[in-house]
Amino acid sequence: MKQLLIALLFILPTALCAQETTIPSWFMDDLKANIGMWIADNATYVTEEEPYDSYVMEWTWGIGQTSIIGRLYGISNGQETGDFWQFRQYWDNIKQEGTLVQFGNGGVNGMGKIQPVKNGGMEAIQTFSMPDGTTWVTKHDLLLDGTSLLTTSYDKDAEGNWMAKRTYTWEKQ
Repeated sequence: MKQLLIALLFILPTALCAQETTIPSWFMDDLKANIGMWIADNATYVTEEEPYDSYVMEWTWGIGQTSIIGRLYGISNGQETGDFWQFRQYWDNIKQEGTLVQFGNGGVNGMGKIQPVKNGGMEAIQTFSMPDGTTWVTKHDLLLDGTSLLTTSYDKDAEGNWMAKRTYTWEKQ
């Protein structure tokens, strides 16, 4: 009996701590809303160098449904390309912020935070780097409205101002 009581004193606090979470509900709601397949028309930007009719993002749950794992690829003439990007979005308990990490071809990677903004959307600001040491900062505004996701990407100019690049409307499948 004494051994059982001692074991419970060690196991119970550990079990209770493991169930606690500091992940805010707004972040969990965003993760849940992103799960699935999203398709964006690329007709505006099709060129010989960029022959993709559309882009596809797929998001699935990570371990324990506290993170999401994604990938982005193109569709050209009905055929799926290989992945352009692979993503991981999770809550960083040390920094107490949403984190978005992505990995691309040739060793490029981006890491930064994702947070809610006043218009009800989200903003992701990431620093990207390449194996040769090149770095840059990019921002994405994301506005989710049910089954549509509006995304706009930005780069910083020499004075530090955000300059809009592309806007896509992604439809959930």
